[in-house]
Amino acid sequence: MREVSTVATVSTGSTNERDFVVRLGSRASVPDEVRSPWGVPEYVALMAREHGIDEELHRLAYGAARSVRRLDPARLLALITAMARPPSAELNKARLAAASGIPATTISPYIDVVERLGLVRMLPGTRASVAKRAIGRPLLLFDDPAVARHLAGVTAPRLTELEGRSRLAPLLKGVALVELLRQRDASDVEYRLGHLRERNGLEVDVLVELPDDTVYGIEIRTAASFRPHQFRALEALAVRAGSRFRGGIVLNTAPVGFKYRPGMWGLPISALWEWPT
Repeated sequence: MREVSTVATVSTGSTNERDFVVRLGSRASVPDEVRSPWGVPEYVALMAREHGIDEELHRLAYGAARSVRRLDPARLLALITAMARPPSAELNKARLAAASGIPATTISPYIDVVERLGLVRMLPGTRASVAKRAIGRPLLLFDDPAVARHLAGVTAPRLTELEGRSRLAPLLKGVALVELLRQRDASDVEYRLGHLRERNGLEVDVLVELPDDTVYGIEIRTAASFRPHQFRALEALAVRAGSRFRGGIVLNTAPVGFKYRPGMWGLPISALWEWPT
């Protein structure tokens, strides 16, 4: 049950109209013609809620403790906080155990409870055949970015400042990845989502894995313009995947889409839920 308020769906269109992956494969879509009114302040507004977060988390933790035998609500709250420091990080049970005071041998049931409460989603490590020696740990993503921001200990106004962009990056990444997971769950098209981090250093925020073994690569950035270095990991993925590479997309806070080269595009993050036709 998702009892904590989640980020509002911005679009009022149908599920198919909001399916970003389907739109990428549509010949009617022209990514470099996309325009967006969204900027950093608008994205930060998605995570600006302050009122009632601590009370909601307290209620959830103590409610779970009443229904799950031998669950310590104080430890559960400590674990939820540790999951947001930093947000959108890989699931590292040893680190979370140390930060929350839960023995490493008993932390798994606590993590399961947090997920069942609807507070976090897991983005698995990719299983795509193009990956080599990939790290399999999932990413922990907060369903509500306001909860992630609050627990990370950063104020919304701070995120809009230039020096606050390093704190904004993982939160904005979480917004984008959770939206992709929501759309995947409701999509009429079959595909998998997984993040890629390899032992040799190649990292891509998310791979969209199609049933025919082809992939899209997606990177999420806070910048308001597109630069070649933002496409570097996608270029490496394209070389690796060869004919199995469908395209690479950089999502950032720019107000307009961008064609970097054939098969490589930039798009506003808001195109995930608002892609004008």
